[in-house]
Amino acid sequence: MANHPSSSLPCLSPTGCFQLPEHLTSSPHWDTSFFSACELSQCFAKIGKTFTVVQLSPGPLAGRFSMVHLGSVSVLMISTNKVLLLNGERGKNCVSFALEVSGNSADHRVHCQAFHHSALYGFNQNLQEAHFQLSAGSISIITVTTSDYLNAFLTRTGYEHLVEPMLTSNCLNLDQAMHLRIANQLGKVLRHPPNSQRECQLTSQVVLTSLLTCLQSQADHFEPFELTSRQQLVQEFVRWGVSNGNTAHTLDEICQQLYTSRRTLILGSKENFQRGPMELLRTIRLQQVHALLRSPVERDRAGLKQVSEVAAFCGFRSRGHFARAYQEHFAESPRTTLLRSA
Repeated sequence: MANHPSSSLPCLSPTGCFQLPEHLTSSPHWDTSFFSACELSQCFAKIGKTFTVVQLSPGPLAGRFSMVHLGSVSVLMISTNKVLLLNGERGKNCVSFALEVSGNSADHRVHCQAFHHSALYGFNQNLQEAHFQLSAGSISIITVTTSDYLNAFLTRTGYEHLVEPMLTSNCLNLDQAMHLRIANQLGKVLRHPPNSQRECQLTSQVVLTSLLTCLQSQADHFEPFELTSRQQLVQEFVRWGVSNGNTAHTLDEICQQLYTSRRTLILGSKENFQRGPMELLRTIRLQQVHALLRSPVERDRAGLKQVSEVAAFCGFRSRGHFARAYQEHFAESPRTTLLRSA
């Protein structure tokens, strides 16, 4: 069995899984800070991915987003000081390998499932949606490529037998030495990105080979992937909340729309977010207010000017309750956020 890629392996997807804008393709190594969930959403938007980001834990948010684009493979890093929930579309031709490298993974979740620290996640090619939660104080590194390129690479390097277990699993438990080795290698790529196209191609092949060596050497530790009905319900509720956050609904009305019982939705929400569904919905609405208050363009598009108008637009009926909840969650008044955006 071959353990090293052929130097003639074709690049099947010159832009990887991301549709990079022209101003990034000339210098596809990017590192930036973010101080709100909407700023992190904008980071994903710049690389062609639509993600909703919700800050779950209160207080000022500070994080960092880095990307090294290697042509057929991209390596991302997300660090955050607050618990974040991310939800979006991966796409039909996308596969990823994600790991947490700081040791702060207590609140990590992947598709509402508990996270094992020394593990690789996200490689199930049947998944088109991304739904994951990041812990406060965590650093996550995600390697992304296309399914087409990965499968060609598997075939050319003698790893095609890994296709089947990767289709029935989304988590591979690694021993600590292997986890540390791959974390150090990806960290080095992020700290010292290659400069030339040739170096990018070689680095992408080295990264993929290292990941597949992990999969091969730890092949007995694939975990079967199957979502329970409650886990599926929680993800559906998050999507519903993002799409319907500006409309007032009772819990019973929400349950009717999701075809579930109050008890099931409450248990699922508390299991995953340590809060009930209505509190989670309020957090999503607060996030939507925060994004609008930070963006004059989006406020103009919605025809909103005052804080009260934005709050009402996002489903808040009581000014007093809204202002207190906003202050508690973002550690500043909504008016302060509005004035800063100007």
